[in-house]
Amino acid sequence: MPARSSSIVSGLIGMTGRAGKSHAIGMIRQTGGAREESVNPTALWPERLAHIAVLLRAEGAAVLATSGEDLRTVFTHDVSPDTKWRGIFDADAVVRALGGNTVGTAVAAGRWEEEAAFALLTRIDLPEGEALLCALRHGVPFDAVELSTASAAAELLALSVGDGRAMADAKNESAQTNDRLTLLEHLLAGLQETHDASALLARAAEDIAQRMGAGGTSIMLVEGDRLRVRASVGIGVPIGHEQRVNEGIAGWVVSRGETVVLSGPVDDDRFRGSDPEAGESVIMPLRAGDEIIGVLNVKRPTGAEGFGQKLEVLDAVAGDVARALVAINRVDDLEREWRSEVALEDVMRHAAASDGDAAARTAAKSFGHHAVAVRASDGRILALHAEDKECREAALEASAQVETPPGSGVRVGVARHGRPYEPSEEQLAGRAADALGLLAHTEAESAPKRRSGVRVLAVEDHPVMRLGVRALLEREGLVVAGITSTCAEAVDLIAENEPDVVLLDLGLPDASGPDGVTRIREVSSSLPIVAFSVERNPEVIRAVLRAGANGYVSKDAPSSQVIAAIEAAVQGLTALGPAEARALSRTIDTIPVVEATEDTADVEVDESEPGAAVPVREPLTPRELELLRYLAEGYTNKEIARAMVLAEDTVKKGVQTLIAKLGATDRTHAVVLALRRHLIE
Repeated sequence: MPARSSSIVSGLIGMTGRAGKSHAIGMIRQTGGAREESVNPTALWPERLAHIAVLLRAEGAAVLATSGEDLRTVFTHDVSPDTKWRGIFDADAVVRALGGNTVGTAVAAGRWEEEAAFALLTRIDLPEGEALLCALRHGVPFDAVELSTASAAAELLALSVGDGRAMADAKNESAQTNDRLTLLEHLLAGLQETHDASALLARAAEDIAQRMGAGGTSIMLVEGDRLRVRASVGIGVPIGHEQRVNEGIAGWVVSRGETVVLSGPVDDDRFRGSDPEAGESVIMPLRAGDEIIGVLNVKRPTGAEGFGQKLEVLDAVAGDVARALVAINRVDDLEREWRSEVALEDVMRHAAASDGDAAARTAAKSFGHHAVAVRASDGRILALHAEDKECREAALEASAQVETPPGSGVRVGVARHGRPYEPSEEQLAGRAADALGLLAHTEAESAPKRRSGVRVLAVEDHPVMRLGVRALLEREGLVVAGITSTCAEAVDLIAENEPDVVLLDLGLPDASGPDGVTRIREVSSSLPIVAFSVERNPEVIRAVLRAGANGYVSKDAPSSQVIAAIEAAVQGLTALGPAEARALSRTIDTIPVVEATEDTADVEVDESEPGAAVPVREPLTPRELELLRYLAEGYTNKEIARAMVLAEDTVKKGVQTLIAKLGATDRTHAVVLALRRHLIE
């Protein structure tokens, strides 16, 4: 990893080479408090110097580094690391060598050893900067060939250092990539397992501490003008601890958007934070695009190498954590929006049913209020829900202060403990107020409460009529089990979960007139069916009732008649509107008789209209007469089946056949007709 400062310090490490006494001194660079060795002290430098000494016929060799005006030993072979190099090489020789020239020079007695000697000096181009290769011997100076050989040896040393550094960098990069991939895999697994940001961050903090070799890890998120600890491992800071975004190390990182690397005790008041004795620490921002959403803090490295070589992977991991947070927050937002829509639908349903208390209670529970007050535009209280007196008074006062034009709707006030309302909540509060506004429309035309819990399946193909039917049913407290536009959809829904009653349009795309009733009867013989149509033709009404409908009501009838017809059908009664009843009171063209005699085999007098004879079509069998008598005595199908020793399904079919033969609308009507015609006593 590239160095971030130019300071170089050194420390002595004793080693023994294969060709005599050798010494290695590792060079270490500092990067904002993190330490990283730039030359590996276990590398083959001493051995290389021994080989170079043999090539140059030198008695000793060394690698030197410049430090200001001084020369310092890095590696040596058969030369003391404490040698005073400035006594051997003057400034001119050093300058010429650093300039790219290989310099040979004489060494006065006592400068290296007691005897006079000769030395050469040439430059080594290392990745971190320049160094010098020197060789020493007694007796004869270095000739031109040896000077050229020394220059070539310096180039080989530089190449070996570059190759070694490339290999080390590749190894480090591979390890860092593996660390990041492992952490990213864990993050993705966490996203699949939980949608809870706190659980995800806790898992991420544990993984980062383990993979990065950190004694402590914490993650803080920006929440308004505060920074709050959301995950902590090995740090004595509790979850939920908070500070201002401009305080401490984390606050500085958030405000500047820069990574801070610290080493040793922290004396700067700006950066003391909560753990000034943490030792080595890395604090870096969590970025979501251009926005900083928090900070990642790792400290107290468990390995001797520290965090210096892990800054890049830490930066990448911080980006992965930030993106995971954005994803989980987006999921939370979508779920919150969905829950809000469901809650608003519940509020509207209660308001449409004129149940103001339930509407206010639902709004309070769903949107985090402790009190909800709803007033009409003239100040009257339409609904009120409060968990305590304080919030109740606050909500009432807030609703009284809302200014609206006369007759424009309702005035809604809300209150809660704990935290103030944020501007971001205004839109949702406005939508809740609109939903509660239905109370103003239903309050003026509120009707007595209807039977609740009745599940109605409405079958209507016109979109506008479907909306009207749903609003009517919900306003009257009935449960909409479903609304379909075709008879086929209705049949499927009935087979899956049978409702209490069906409100059936007679002009469907796939079924008209009595056809829809017939198809429903094929899947349910006892389900109450109320026909709902604009048709008032007596023949159509009779056909629908004969097909098995329990009632018939016109679409232009008042809503109270529609609801009454539905409730009557549920209770087993015949449900007819006034106009439909008048239509049925006219002459019926098919009234069968029973056990016709020779004198009365062809006609029968209907006493409902004296003197009006009707043709006889199909007489009742003795078994059907017996069944008719049981019906007249009020027996149920199960009781009839037991008395006649028949299956209950057989009795049901027999009753349907009997009703059809008599031209009746239901079993009660069949008994009435039978009594009127003296078929039974």
